[in-house]
Amino acid sequence: MTLKTDALGWLLNVQVLLSLLGVVLPRRFGRMVWLAVLPVAVAAITLRWGAVGHPPMRNLFEAFLWLPPALAAATVLTRRMEGFWTVRLDATLGFVVAFPLAFVFSAAEGRLPPALQSPLFVPHVLGYMLAYALMARAFVLECANHARAAGRNVAWGFFLISLALALGSVWGNEAWGAYWQWDPKEQWSLATWLIYAAFFHVRGSRRWRVALLGAGLLAIVLTVTWINLSKLFPGMHSYAGL
Repeated sequence: MTLKTDALGWLLNVQVLLSLLGVVLPRRFGRMVWLAVLPVAVAAITLRWGAVGHPPMRNLFEAFLWLPPALAAATVLTRRMEGFWTVRLDATLGFVVAFPLAFVFSAAEGRLPPALQSPLFVPHVLGYMLAYALMARAFVLECANHARAAGRNVAWGFFLISLALALGSVWGNEAWGAYWQWDPKEQWSLATWLIYAAFFHVRGSRRWRVALLGAGLLAIVLTVTWINLSKLFPGMHSYAGL
């Protein structure tokens, strides 16, 4: 665990602090502090983009940069669409993703591999990252008995996962000459999609909803971490490491 002390690093450290304060401060002050993550996170993305010369999505560090602002934006949208604030929920998730950004992931810069130099690069990666944030929120909202809000989040998340999966297939055909290669990352992405597809088709109790959303979130976590980074699963997506 290393403290990043350059300009980008301090922006990430601030996000960790703001997220933590959003969880522990009283409701009104926590809301103001947590929503301040949005401009700070946008500044971090802008700084990284300028430094590397391409949309920052090359590896796990850069992809995670998009999660805190997505969660802060989701807080505002939920207030407008559902009528209640989800500050502590989103601030907690924000802390979970901001902490490894600031202290765990390597911020080493690098060029895009040839396979990533495609117009599909941004929508494919961004679609997945936004979907992952929405699916995490859906699970927590369902656990908190906000079924309508959870359903809305999982519906949008499923749309984005489906879109990202389809774009990845087209991109794979352009880069490697095949729409599907049974790469470990592809297999786990498909498994995740199938779990969430089951969510819309299984009619059961709230326990079933919680179980399926939990299984889907577990599949996402395993895909992003163990499958993505472990040397046990080498494949065409191995470049997307720390």
